Amino acid sequence: MIDKLFKKIIYFFSGFIRRNQKKWVFASHTNFGDNARYLFLDSHNPQKIRKIWIAKNKKEYNLVTSLGYECYLKGSFKAKLHALTAKNFIYTCYVSDIGYQYSRKANCINLWHGIPLKKIEFDIHQGPLAKKFNHTLKSRIKHPEIYRGHDYVLCPSKYVYEYSFKSAFHMQKKQILNFPYPRSIFLKSMSKTSKKIEFLYAPTWRDNQKNFIQKDILDFNLINQFCAEHNCIFKIKFHPNTKVDIDTTLFKYIVLVDSKDDPNQCLAEANFLITDYSSIFFDYLVFDRPILFYVFDESEYKSKSREIYSEAEDINCGHKIYNQQELLNIMSKLIEGQDFYQIKRKITIDQFGLELTDVNNKRLYQYLSEL
Repeated sequence: MIDKLFKKIIYFFSGFIRRNQKKWVFASHTNFGDNARYLFLDSHNPQKIRKIWIAKNKKEYNLVTSLGYECYLKGSFKAKLHALTAKNFIYTCYVSDIGYQYSRKANCINLWHGIPLKKIEFDIHQGPLAKKFNHTLKSRIKHPEIYRGHDYVLCPSKYVYEYSFKSAFHMQKKQILNFPYPRSIFLKSMSKTSKKIEFLYAPTWRDNQKNFIQKDILDFNLINQFCAEHNCIFKIKFHPNTKVDIDTTLFKYIVLVDSKDDPNQCLAEANFLITDYSSIFFDYLVFDRPILFYVFDESEYKSKSREIYSEAEDINCGHKIYNQQELLNIMSKLIEGQDFYQIKRKITIDQFGLELTDVNNKRLYQYLSEL
């Protein structure tokens, strides 16, 4: 409690410090990843903005500095100094990834981390996260960084703003940055280098933290046999919050990707994506490749996890599958070239603003430079 009070005092006085219009501090909720990373890395910088990355840990710090960029460890003197004097805070989840207590009179710019399927932030009314966003005095005291609010939020589609961001972030339309995600622009520029056919299984995490991978959901022996017969690879990448203990080292054709690694390379290499309630499929849509929705626990998920936006439930751009045998059958048809959702994918791509024409973040940079 004393720590929270101290941060509020710092927050108040941080508003009296002069901020440098050409100094921007960046951070990501994951290790040097997501939209903040790809805006930070964008070489378009005619305004000569001084871009500084705030790292959460030593590993992230070492990575960013090894690439030749200015970076400071969160909590260090220089990280605090630059947070207090930078005009723009740019992050992918919460201002606390930089330090909310230093943010008064700064532009807090949330690039977010994807188009939502599940209800987010202040739209969450069930599940364990609901108590963080219930507007009670206890919640406000415990999570001041949430109630500090964002000055701007990046949103690639007006449709997404209307069904989610408007209420989830308590945003007015003038606070919405209607530009493509930097991550999407980077993704579309990537090309597949692997000659092998690859399936990427990327399920979301369950709020109840259940160990949901069981033999009747994914029988690794059957998956490995299928891949051997069809000369393909089955990659698995869990959400960073997922706690599932599995060993795939005995299987030649199954690869477990580190959950904390940036998923972009996996998405670029995948010929087909298998997911469930994860918004990762929106990222994958920039490639216009087939998607499978493996929703074996749909009723349980909906009852025990966060609610799903009704607009998201209406999306129909890929096969919806409920058991492993059906999954293998559809995987086989995809390898044979049977793509039944090409037209419906195009509709979804248009609706969510994923038909990208930008090759860099020039328009977004220009807008932020004028704030």
